[in-house]
Parts: sequence; C-alpha cells; structure tokens
Amino acid sequence: MPPRPRPDRNGFLELPRRPIRVVLDGVDRLPNIGTMFRLCDAFRVERLYVCGFDLATHKRKLLTAAAGTLGWVPWESRASAVDVVRESREAGYVIAAVELAEHSVTPEAMRTDAPLCLVIGAERHGVSAEVLALADQCVEIPSDGIGGSINLTTAAAIVLYAAARRYPLD
Repeated sequence: MPPRPRPDRNGFLELPRRPIRVVLDGVDRLPNIGTMFRLCDAFRVERLYVCGFDLATHKRKLLTAAAGTLGWVPWESRASAVDVVRESREAGYVIAAVELAEHSVTPEAMRTDAPLCLVIGAERHGVSAEVLALADQCVEIPSDGIGGSINLTTAAAIVLYAAARRYPLD
C-alpha cells in the first residue's frame, strides 16, 4: 500500500481535527512533551494541554523531540489539569485517564461515544488523584513484562491510535 500523501502546509490548520483533547498532567520531561506534540500532530487531535509545567518552547530537547510539529498542533499551557478536565466534562467530553487501575479497560474497550479528553500523567507519579476522581474510565495497556508498564509516550501512541480509528476524519 503506498503511503498516504501529507496534507498541504498552506491549508493544514484549517483541516478538520478529531474531537480528542490530550491533557498532560504534570508531565515535565521535555522529550516526552515533544513526542506528545508529534503524536497530537500525527493523529490530528483537537488540542494539547500541558498542565502543571511552564513550557518554554525554545528548549533544544523539546524542539528535537517535537520534530517541527510545535507550530501545527493547537496547544496551551495551563496551571491545572483538574480545571481542563472539569471544563471538558462540562463541554460533553468523556474523560479517560491512561492509568493502571483496578477497573481499567483496554484501548479497544475505551468509551468513545462522545468527544474524548485523554489524560496522561508523568511516568513516576501517573495521573493525579484529583483527576482520577473525575475520570469516567481508566485505560491501560496490558503488559506481560517484568516492568509492568511502558513509557508514557508509547502508551499514549497506542491509546491515541485506538481512539483515532473510532473518530474518522472523513
């Protein structure tokens, strides 16, 4: 199968986006944030929220990981992921936290009957307890390895791919 053509840069920002908001809850490692920009660009999500971290967009580690996508992803820095999640709920979004939890579902079983607000926490601390209390569901990537979990950007890629298939752009 031949590769799909890339969108034209001149009209890219006007193209439709998937009704998916990605919220980074306390993620502060620049390579992870940069990779999240790449993922949000690849899946053409509605908006990326960087919460709890004052993002300086000129940092080399961010720019390297983002690979030229900073200008193509609608994003904003916010003090609190809780505020973004509450606003999203009021706007009709389903809140899904990527987190290992007792009642987590697989990405394929994730609820996508409304726009999606996908929350991703920092690797060491995960999604904050305050945000987890607001989540409609937790989504986890089953792991058969000894480590028990995977890098947050890898998990985000898997979950975003599953969600994007359920929110076609056409």
